[in-house]
Amino acid sequence: MPVSPSTDNYYVGKGKLSFKVTGATTFRDLGNVTELETTPNLTTLEHFSSREGVKKKDKEVVTEKKMTVRLVMDEWTADNLAMALLGDTSVNTDGDTVVDIFSRNSFEGELKYEGTNEIGPQMDINLFKVAFKPGKSLNPISDEWGNIEIEGEALANDLGKFGTWTVRE
Repeated sequence: MPVSPSTDNYYVGKGKLSFKVTGATTFRDLGNVTELETTPNLTTLEHFSSREGVKKKDKEVVTEKKMTVRLVMDEWTADNLAMALLGDTSVNTDGDTVVDIFSRNSFEGELKYEGTNEIGPQMDINLFKVAFKPGKSLNPISDEWGNIEIEGEALANDLGKFGTWTVRE
């Protein structure tokens, strides 16, 4: 990776995103994902000394670590719709896949991103445990390209780890 400052460090993100539902053995390609957004959030507790004059902050500790994850998918597969509708899928007698709406409370599993961009450093992201819920409304009638947006929260695994973000050289 070039040392800063360098225009070779500028980044235009492209990549493949896959999801493995908890209990499954393989990852499923989510298709064309137009947006992957992660938002870290820390909650802190501040302490102020009041021994003299104006109170001064003398310590701050982190009391909570959170990260939200937002995906925008534009492939309307039954499995992607199931994530947005919190539903299990089954195949009916006609061979069609049916989503049982709200048969789940969330979709939990592991999220994996593999950077394939040609501009800037390539990134790989692995979030060990994510709980997804619907993010926005679904609009099956539109003159625009349809999107499926879901949001989730990265959760700590049994070892207290959230995941990894790798910058490939």
